[in-house]
Amino acid sequence: MMKNLIVISFLMCGIVFGQQEAQFSQYYSNPYFFNPAAGGLTKTTQFDVGFRRQWMNIEGSPLSFYASGHSEVRFGKSKSEVIEEFNIDRESVYATPEKRIGVSKHVIGGKMLSDQIGPFMKNSIMASYAYHLRFTEKTMLGVGLSGGWSNLGINSSRVILYDEDDIEYANFLTRNSNQNIFDVQAGITFYGEKFTLGISGTQLLENGLVIDEVVTQSQFGRHLFAFGMYEFELSDEYSIEPHFMLQAIGNAPISFNMGARVIVKDRYWGNLAYRFGDAINVGFGMNVAGNFRLGYAYDFSAGQVQRFNNSVHELMLGYVIGNNRNVEKELKD
Repeated sequence: MMKNLIVISFLMCGIVFGQQEAQFSQYYSNPYFFNPAAGGLTKTTQFDVGFRRQWMNIEGSPLSFYASGHSEVRFGKSKSEVIEEFNIDRESVYATPEKRIGVSKHVIGGKMLSDQIGPFMKNSIMASYAYHLRFTEKTMLGVGLSGGWSNLGINSSRVILYDEDDIEYANFLTRNSNQNIFDVQAGITFYGEKFTLGISGTQLLENGLVIDEVVTQSQFGRHLFAFGMYEFELSDEYSIEPHFMLQAIGNAPISFNMGARVIVKDRYWGNLAYRFGDAINVGFGMNVAGNFRLGYAYDFSAGQVQRFNNSVHELMLGYVIGNNRNVEKELKD
């Protein structure tokens, strides 16, 4: 029992003092996942799901999944539309919705995350609210806050014991093999028609880690995220969008990613990026089927610590909802 708990405590401390939050390469497609103030930038409702699998041939390799949604909302008795008409011509390949600038707005959203590595798993559900106000004639400033539930647990089916008949370990899992916590996140976003900048913090309450009712010296450390992107128009059909993402936590190396997307007709894109000391990332995506968007990314190992293989895959699927036109009513009017 003692040896098992020592191993468990050691592994958990490794998680706690390292990067604890999930990392996704396609942050440029869904910055809301990292920042509660980065939702509702366009006058549409957006839903996204993402999946990332690392080192696919290694048992117990990191696996992350998220789902998120966000939208501007209107309070009071205002009759003006919150969601704009979207993809009016119902084209199968549509232009990405433009940002809504110049009007203050309320934004609500939510996300869920499942993150697994080896026998450890973390599940979270968060709800958010943000307020975006007009900063200048062509820029906006958003402030957001989210809160919710997180659970850190052990998947006993992935634990390999030296002694398969260890009754004490079985009792440990039965008594308390997981921890539930309430957590808070906050963020600020500054944006215009062609750029977005944001900074946010997660795990702000720094909850302590409790194992089998024993309070440890480890905790869920605060994470800092900073991101930015700017779209430069090269012609009527082509543009390039440099972007970056910084992720930091105390007692762990800073993760810094920078790259650029080439965007074609505001409908297709290809991406090339470098995560310093870790990996080169390539990806592509497109808007399809009237309301959907798809994205794929692949990481090549490029750090001092080489991976066992380069099978790091990431998929993203988005769904955009706009206000449907009432053609019959328009004809009557």
